[in-house]
Amino acid sequence: MSAQHDIPPDQLPDEDLMLLITQGIIEAPVAELFRRHNRALFNFIAWSCQGNTAEAEDICQKTWLKLMHCASYQPSAAFRTFLYQIARNLLIDARRSAYAQHDALDDHADAAPESDITPEVELGLRQNLHRVRQAMMTLPVLQREVVVLRFFAELSLEEIAAAVGVGFETVKSRLRYAFAHLRRELGQVE
Repeated sequence: MSAQHDIPPDQLPDEDLMLLITQGIIEAPVAELFRRHNRALFNFIAWSCQGNTAEAEDICQKTWLKLMHCASYQPSAAFRTFLYQIARNLLIDARRSAYAQHDALDDHADAAPESDITPEVELGLRQNLHRVRQAMMTLPVLQREVVVLRFFAELSLEEIAAAVGVGFETVKSRLRYAFAHLRRELGQVE
């Protein structure tokens, strides 16, 4: 038995817990990963499902089930990146079965809007959560996805790029367009 088996799960990093799962030690590592990540994962999925709680719960459960049966995990990226990749793939599968097509975004525009959010704008966003939710739902799917991963799941830009399978610059571009759209929707245009 490795030394990992002797350390309590709450003291192991995510990647080590996932490696235990690949070795067939499932219950305690999954419980600990669930405790650490389920809330942010569910929030990401719920935003992606446009608030459809039943669908979000279903996809969240499928994500954890898929994770428990993953024998090929290699810690080449952060565990959260791996977890969100699973959820995102399940979301894409759900969209494909529900829709013939999904929203697309042209990331090759010449001019990119400003990406900085001022403290005043951030305060306004926090004070008007209902309006923000409505504005978030008007974002194209790919823009909403990166905003949720960045600000609700707290993934870094690099982790988002890995999770959604696009380049770092594409993530930055999607965030810039999303912020510009949210400013317009919320009447926060400079």
